[in-house]
Amino acid sequence: MNYHIKSLCHQGAIRDNNEDAISYGIHKELGIAWMLVADGMGGHNAGEVASKMLVDHIMKEWNKVSIANQANWQAWISEQLNKANLNILQQAQKTPEQQGMGTTGVLVVVENKKCHIGWVGDSRVYTLKNKHVNQETVDHTMLQELVNKGAISAETAKNANTKNLLSQAIGVREDITVDTTTISINSGDTIMLSTDGLHDFITEQEISEYLSMFTDIQDVCHDMIYRAMAKNSRDNLTVGLIKLQD
Repeated sequence: MNYHIKSLCHQGAIRDNNEDAISYGIHKELGIAWMLVADGMGGHNAGEVASKMLVDHIMKEWNKVSIANQANWQAWISEQLNKANLNILQQAQKTPEQQGMGTTGVLVVVENKKCHIGWVGDSRVYTLKNKHVNQETVDHTMLQELVNKGAISAETAKNANTKNLLSQAIGVREDITVDTTTISINSGDTIMLSTDGLHDFITEQEISEYLSMFTDIQDVCHDMIYRAMAKNSRDNLTVGLIKLQD
């Protein structure tokens, strides 16, 4: 399986710094691709520190992956996000200006026509399969918890002013719950990772249209980000795309 990968991490039109981060790679020996998106939070620019620490941790651990220790990928993803959580928390506890920092994190590993996903927070994974877009992750937000309990409707949550109030994040407390899932994918399918500065400001129909246009010669990341900014996104914006090819 071959992978066509593009990404863009943009400061946005309003923020004076960028707390988002993205990283990805391909293990050529194993034919496996990975991608991580993080959206940092915290005062004194500490969100940048948290998201970078998460990215650096995953990159370091990925470099240890080999044929000899191929993992249960859901378990590996969960383990790495939990380890990064403790690393960030410990850093915050010993550095007063970084106390309270944290980050979302969504990590995918793609191998053998399967996409393994793990996440904490409200950064998301979407897929385009057979011209159909699907959101593969469920946000860790206070409002989503109310939706899960049936207390409010998804439409009410979508339009609320507090929709981005997180129920958990990486680096904020000792115990986190990493949600994981595995989905089937095939040649021609596209996987998208994004932060809320992007996906909160473009519709699923627009996502479908952009992903349908994504090819070796047409990189739509720039178009997606500037569309979200035109629709009044005031946050940092990040998008990463992985298209499977024979």
